[in-house]
Order: sequence, then structure tokens, then C-alpha cells
Amino acid sequence: MKLKKTLKVFLAALLVMALTGGCVSQYVNITTEEETAAPTTKAPEPGSTEAPAPSTEADIRGQKLEIWYSLSGASGVLFEELSKKFSEEYGVEVELSYSGSYADTASKVSAAMLKGLQPDVVVTGSGQLYSGGEGDFRIGELLKTTNDFDTNDIFEGMLDYCDYMGQGICALPYGISTQVMYYNKDILKAAGVDMTNPPKTWAEFYEVCGKVMESAGDNTKLKAFDTYDEAWLFKSMLMQNGCEIIKNNDGKITPIFNNEKAIEVADYWKSLVDAGYMASGKHGTAAENAFLGGTLAFVASSSNRIARWTGTTTFELGAIIMPSFGSAPSMALGGNVLVLLTQDESKVTAAWKYMTYMANVENSTTFALNTGYLPTHKSALERQEVKDAIATNEMYSVAFSQLEYTWAYTSFQEMGTMDSQIKNALQKLEKNRGTAQEVLDTAVKKLQEEIDDN
Repeated sequence: MKLKKTLKVFLAALLVMALTGGCVSQYVNITTEEETAAPTTKAPEPGSTEAPAPSTEADIRGQKLEIWYSLSGASGVLFEELSKKFSEEYGVEVELSYSGSYADTASKVSAAMLKGLQPDVVVTGSGQLYSGGEGDFRIGELLKTTNDFDTNDIFEGMLDYCDYMGQGICALPYGISTQVMYYNKDILKAAGVDMTNPPKTWAEFYEVCGKVMESAGDNTKLKAFDTYDEAWLFKSMLMQNGCEIIKNNDGKITPIFNNEKAIEVADYWKSLVDAGYMASGKHGTAAENAFLGGTLAFVASSSNRIARWTGTTTFELGAIIMPSFGSAPSMALGGNVLVLLTQDESKVTAAWKYMTYMANVENSTTFALNTGYLPTHKSALERQEVKDAIATNEMYSVAFSQLEYTWAYTSFQEMGTMDSQIKNALQKLEKNRGTAQEVLDTAVKKLQEEIDDN
């Protein structure tokens, strides 16, 4: 039974990683680690909340931790530097292995857990499925006994992001992001749009898109708007309009993104395509390429693009707070988390010290400012380096200001299927293969069937 459950959890995780394009690291070559003998001292069986650990920090000196991470580029380099700094300060050897994209990591962790050869700590997206999905809530228990990590200082939505099925905390927030609305200042200036007073609602945004297209004239390549991850944006829009997406009734998940409020969002989405403001079926990498190529005025993409794009575009880059429906701003969180997976009881204290060190206010703020991810600690906003970043780069100000109304939808095994069904529904809608009600009804039905089967 345990083997079957583990396989099911990680097949779900793999689908989640494959679909959350806005949070996926760039692919690089993966070096396969040699398998090591499984530890003889085991952690608690899944379902236990006990978190055994050596009693003092002195016990961790000389220990060795195996860390897998899904961070590449500048994010990966900084992660390695901070990890090595921890090693020097605490006398713990850290064996760092880049495990590939989120999807690659899901596959590798799945295989490793089935053999009992998982790393001690993993940093990747939807890590909650690896711990909470297996009934492992040791992190929640460790948080109750540590002085190194103040949960009251963490943005509420980010703690929710580290929960599994409402059962408890099973991860620590690390590279957390939201979507940001980036724009090409040159295109908006040419269109005569004053972005000192940006659109605050989707209705106002629609009008701005119209002005962009009017100014385009014979330029048939120019579009007003698109998004890198349509499911991620659509879920934020649903919550803005009062649709909670799913209901969690004592562990029973019921999708509800086909109600009246959801239909309103889908109809608005379709209106962008019908008006020619957004291309049909050209989201994802194609949307970002069009934006960077100067043929797209607005693109909704991850906040981690701030560090990646600043100073690299051929046009002046800007960002605004994501528009909302009515007066209820709301942004869904994404990104990666730190997860405790060690099966060696004697390594728990060292692994926990490493995790809280990487996620503390100083190091997590350094990581955020150099990668475009978001500060996870409320007190980070009072640090001088954050104030300086906001003062020198308006896009940080935009991203950080959205922190007050971020949220995390419930992590559950079939959430990858949920995103897949939302994307399929939007694709059908954009190509006139059904009404908003019809395509969302189908998506909800298929998701519910998979939930019921599990």
C-alpha cells in the first residue's frame, strides 16, 4: 500500500511540475548521482508527527547532508554560495546536486523515495506532495520547538503554501513568487497611454489594450497582452472574482471553478481573444518571446523575471500591480519550498538547521533580492537593502506590494490535473470549441472523476 501511495503521489507531483511553467527553472544537463546505501536509522513512518533529532547543535558538526535543488542560473549560483556559507559556519558537509527542472526533480525524487534513497533535503516546487503527501509533518512539529524561525514573521499566504490538505505545515517557504504584469514602456508611450495611473481593474486594462491595438495600425505582429502561465493567472482571476476554485471538506476535494463567478472570468478571457488583444493558444514561452522581441505590450509572468530581465531588454521595461475584478486584489502564490526528506534520524537536527539557516530573514532576503523571488519574512521589508532595491527598481516595489494579498490554494494530489484541465478548457474556449460554461463544466467533471478514483 505504501509503495502504491508513493507512486501515486509522485506521478501527481510530476504533472504539477510539468504544468507550472511560471516557476520552472531553465533546463541544464543533469549529472546522475551514484546511489548510496540506504541509511539503517530510519525517520518516523509516514503518518507520524514525531520529529526525533539529536539534542544539541554540537552534534551536527562533522555530519554530511545530501541536498537536491531545482534552481539554475543566478538562483542556483546564489543557492550554492549560501549553502557553502552554512557549511563553513556549522561544520556540516553539504553535498549539493542540481536535480534539474521541477519536473525532472519530481521524477528523480519519486524514483529515490521508492527505493528509500531520497536526499536529506530537497528544494523544489510542490515539495508538499513529497512530505505531507506521505503523511510526514515533522516540519510542523519542529517549528513548535525552534527559536530559529519565527512563523509569526512569515507572510500568511506563504505558510498556507507550505501546508498539505489543511493537515499541517510540511515545508518551509523559499523561492516564492507571484505573477507580475510587465509592460513595454515604449509601446505604451507610442499608444499615448499614461502609465503613471495604470489600470487597476480588468475592465480598465481592456480599455488600455484597445488603445495599444489602435496605435498598432498596420503592424499585424503586435498584440496587447498574453501570459506565460494561463492556469496560474486564471486561478488568481477566479479568486479576485469570488470563486474559491476548490472546496476542501475534511479532506474531500470538490472543484467549483464552473460557477457563475468563474463563467464571468472565462467570458472576460474570451473577450480578449475575440477583440484581437490576446493571441489564441500562444501562451507560455511563445508569449515571453513575443514580449522580449517587442511585439507584445503586456505579459503576465513570474516575479523572478525581475532579476532575469532587468537591464537586458532592448526597450524600457516596466511593471504594474496585477489588475483585479472590482476592489478585491488577489494573487496566487507559486515557487519552491524546502522539504525535509531524510530517513536518517541522526541527521534531522543538521538538516533542520540547514533549512532554517537558508530560510532565515537575512539569507532569504538576500536570495529574493538577487533572484526576483519574494521576501518571505514581513520584517524583510524594513531592512535597508530591501528599501534600497525598491528605491532603485520600481518592479521590486510592484512585486513586494502584492505580498499583502497573496494566497495559496490547497495542495492536493490532483492539483496538476486541475491545472491541466484549466489550460485545456481555456484552449477550447479560445478556439471556439465550446462556451465558457461547457468547457469549465467538462474540466470540473474530469478533475472530479480523478479525485473520486483516488
